Amino acid sequence: MVIIEVLILATSDVHSPENLQLFLESLNQVNVNPHVVIFAGDMVKRNNVVALRPVINAVKQKFPGTRIVSVFGNEEFLGYEELYMSVYREITWLNDSYLRDTFGGEEVCIIGTRGALDKLTTWQQRKMPLLEKRYKELPGKIEEIARQLRALKCNKIILVSHYGVTYKNLVGEDPQTHPYLACSRLEQVLEKGLVDIVIHGHAHMGALEVIEVHGVTVYNVSLPARRKLVLIST
Repeated sequence: MVIIEVLILATSDVHSPENLQLFLESLNQVNVNPHVVIFAGDMVKRNNVVALRPVINAVKQKFPGTRIVSVFGNEEFLGYEELYMSVYREITWLNDSYLRDTFGGEEVCIIGTRGALDKLTTWQQRKMPLLEKRYKELPGKIEEIARQLRALKCNKIILVSHYGVTYKNLVGEDPQTHPYLACSRLEQVLEKGLVDIVIHGHAHMGALEVIEVHGVTVYNVSLPARRKLVLIST
């Protein structure tokens, strides 16, 4: 049996233009060609839609023809998804949806979501109280998608979420902020063996790049935390 490895290049929280230079320097250090590039949200700062262009152009110049898959973060404001999708058609956007494709000769299913939080921020409570309902419902929605993909015999399922899915890899962050960084209820999806890898961002001070949670490999690819782009082989 031939084991095929899929090489993923992942990052998040570029907050372009804030961390654009760090992103470009980190991209320049990558000396392999990934099968797919994944953005785990917050690629621009405060919904600065045009600031995503230099990020995409740099990736396309470095890896022409390589597919870019992205989810939205909290800095790509809720309600602007269609705008991002129309301006950046070269990106495969996932928004509580999935992609099933072949990379490097291996079939991979990627579920993409903003994710959820255990608690609304003060701003969200004031401006977007309906998010609480969405956050409560999201773990069930992701579980349903993952079950569908398992039923379709997808052997490699990757969950990409901007927000974290566990508190276990938030070492380095103030414990009081954990409910605003992740949705611990999404651990149920991991515990049930419905995904194989999780890629997330948002935790800028998370000291752990990768851990195992219920046998699932979980990566925090936040650029401010990692100070590099993260290569993942699966």
